[in-house]
Amino acid sequence: MPANPGFRIRRLGRSLFLTLALGATFWASSPAPAAQPVDRIVAVVNDEAITATELEQALQQAISELRQRMGPGNLPPRQVLRRQILDRLIIDRIQLQRAREQGIQVSAQEVDQAIGRVAQQNNMAPGQFRQALRSQGIDFAQYRQQLEEQILRSRLQDREVRSKVQVTDEEVESYLARQGQGGPQRYEYQLQHILVEVPEEASPEEADRLRDKTEELRERIRDGEQFGKVAAAESDGQNALEGGELGWLQPGELPAPVLAEVEAVEPGHLSRVVRTPSGFHLFKVTDRREVKSTEESQVKARQILLHTDAGRTEREAQRLAEDLLERVRTGEADFADLARQFSDGPSAQDGGALGWISRGEMVQPFEELVFSQEPGTYGGPVQTQDGIHIVEIQDKREKTIDPEDREKAAQNALRTRKTRERMDQWLRQLRAQAFVDIRLDEQ
Repeated sequence: MPANPGFRIRRLGRSLFLTLALGATFWASSPAPAAQPVDRIVAVVNDEAITATELEQALQQAISELRQRMGPGNLPPRQVLRRQILDRLIIDRIQLQRAREQGIQVSAQEVDQAIGRVAQQNNMAPGQFRQALRSQGIDFAQYRQQLEEQILRSRLQDREVRSKVQVTDEEVESYLARQGQGGPQRYEYQLQHILVEVPEEASPEEADRLRDKTEELRERIRDGEQFGKVAAAESDGQNALEGGELGWLQPGELPAPVLAEVEAVEPGHLSRVVRTPSGFHLFKVTDRREVKSTEESQVKARQILLHTDAGRTEREAQRLAEDLLERVRTGEADFADLARQFSDGPSAQDGGALGWISRGEMVQPFEELVFSQEPGTYGGPVQTQDGIHIVEIQDKREKTIDPEDREKAAQNALRTRKTRERMDQWLRQLRAQAFVDIRLDEQ
């Protein structure tokens, strides 16, 4: 998010860009002049249209980002990028439709809080952040709308994917055993990725054709074409429009067949083509580094959780959470006392105390709220599948993972990997179940 969701804005001097854990969302630049022809429809998604204006705005933003990432001479053809971006807009629209069908909502206050967190992460006051957006041609009202939609999608993903990912004790034991066999030297890898998707119903002949296509992409890169340019033009992966960049990954975050290929590659070189259930993959190891001692960030926090059920609506829970938050912020009441009185969580009797929290232990977007706050502050309300949360941040620390904590680290790495795999599968299913009529003029 994954804002949550994993909101992050790049520093000024580069265009401001909003990212998710597993995908990106484009926002529109300043509106075009008033005199415009009737907008053309480039795709219909179920019963909603995507217009040429929406597509062109997203295309311009993507081109700006790719120029900064890869240089102006390394961009794929405009028509190729247009089709890639339309595919992204389609899957985003399908998710929004699904979220609204399920009654998932985002309040204006939650959007304000998300904007505040993005501004804080960029060392700006809200007013400065708004001015920074304006200086780069980003309309604030449209930015708010895109941010609200990102939160909606993240909540849908929480409900349908992340909350259903389970890691078994057997999987953890197997992972730790493989680590032990690898000896004392361990690496994490910085990767770029290209996926050539294979439909579930593909014939052997179709699968062979797609493997050949992936091999051809590999040869193009070996012959000197930039990996990011090929990924942006050809990859079916969620990170295609970021040049296929995956960032730094732990070994446990990679499926076994992928890890075997990555471990055999020196930095700067390509893997062989790898087959997984989702399709054919190609990786570039851009860098690797030895993991000598593993550290993790931890937050000590207390929470108040308000369930929403037949006795309390979401709106009522939201209002109560806002009232409780105001009382602790003004010093009118003690957080622990309110937790004992109002919280529906299992920590209520302990004054809401959650102890020290590591990433991967809490539901999204509650986890992101906790890790975005500073000690001595209060945050929320934020909604998850469990209800409405508010939180008090008591302390933060960096903790070296002791041998007895290796199981927890392994579990987190495996959960990250399985979530990524499930997310890919879920997005493909959503697309396959939707009615999509593409009317993009390729001329």
